[in-house]
Amino acid sequence: MESKRIVMTSTFYPPYHLGGDAVHVKYLAEELVRRGHEVHVLHSMDAYDLKSKGRRPRPVSSEVNLHPVSTSMGSASAALTYLTGANRKVERMLRHVVSTVRPDWIHHHNISLLGHEVLGIGRMPKLYTAHDHWLICPRNDLMYRGKERCMRSDCTTCTIQSGRPPQVWRNGTFSRNVGGIDHAIAPSHYMSGILRERLDLTSSVIPNFVPRPVVRGKEPSHFLYAGVLEPHKGLDLLLHAYELSGVEAELHIAGSGSLEGLVKEYEGRTRGKVKGLGFLERQEMMDELSSALCLVAPSICAENSPLSCIEALSMGVPLLVSPRGGLPELVSGPCGLVADLTVEDLASALRMFEKEEAMRSSMASNALRRYEEVHTPERYIARYLKLAEEAT
Repeated sequence: MESKRIVMTSTFYPPYHLGGDAVHVKYLAEELVRRGHEVHVLHSMDAYDLKSKGRRPRPVSSEVNLHPVSTSMGSASAALTYLTGANRKVERMLRHVVSTVRPDWIHHHNISLLGHEVLGIGRMPKLYTAHDHWLICPRNDLMYRGKERCMRSDCTTCTIQSGRPPQVWRNGTFSRNVGGIDHAIAPSHYMSGILRERLDLTSSVIPNFVPRPVVRGKEPSHFLYAGVLEPHKGLDLLLHAYELSGVEAELHIAGSGSLEGLVKEYEGRTRGKVKGLGFLERQEMMDELSSALCLVAPSICAENSPLSCIEALSMGVPLLVSPRGGLPELVSGPCGLVADLTVEDLASALRMFEKEEAMRSSMASNALRRYEEVHTPERYIARYLKLAEEAT
């Protein structure tokens, strides 16, 4: 394929990021550049300042052309974008980038704090990757008041009771701009179904990818949880289940969030068998994964396709997941177990992973096979470029 020019938008971009969606954008942009394509990424520094509430990390060199957006209002600008659904500075900058670069296509990712008006900019084909539920849910997670699964309840009531102002703009030009998406990409069949059901939006399923690991697997020794330390991730349920299970292996908790105090409490209750590791950079995370019995993702919310799970598969580490969202898709093979969201079922699954060595070994082999067949950079890029070519 001849070299293409591509413009991407993403609220966050590493090192100014908080979640896996931005990491995916970085992986994708770098893989495309490696194959000779010209990639530009517009992202918001104001949004990072709003969410991080801390110092900005130092910038890193990149062959990707980056276009960070900052305003004199700082984080207040990002907060206003949440309220109004628009950001004039972002829109002006995107128009400038598009008119200068003249891309073959525009690819939108997480635009929650860039404003939905960016979807209407440019006359070239537009792709959109649904990393989360933002197109249909102001909270992004389809959790009513952050406590239970949304059953098509009132969004205004939910956002107010979640401590957030309602996004009244979702009843206006938002639908028109969403209708301007030429092709949507869903990382899971679950997300593809939700987009079709809630928005009548057709999408192509392209499972997420991660780079091939450089760390070699070691003898499994511990369970690992990796993610934000928040109730919707099922962490409190996991900690209770671990204590009940009576397993010998330690439980390592990687991440930060509001439940850090609970993790410390269980460190004491289990005499150090629960270990809080804090936030880990990718290389540190891969080191932890290399000796994990399994990666546990007990989410109460409907996950899409977490990169942490795919990182585990790439290392031959089985998964223990909840039945929510796209998580069960990742253990087909089987390369893991699906446990109901009860303390007893999670505890039983932990015991199985510790005691059933033959089962664990078989799942580890299946995990590596699934990675090679579904989640490699080569497979993703081939499907992505084919889709983009069809759109153009």
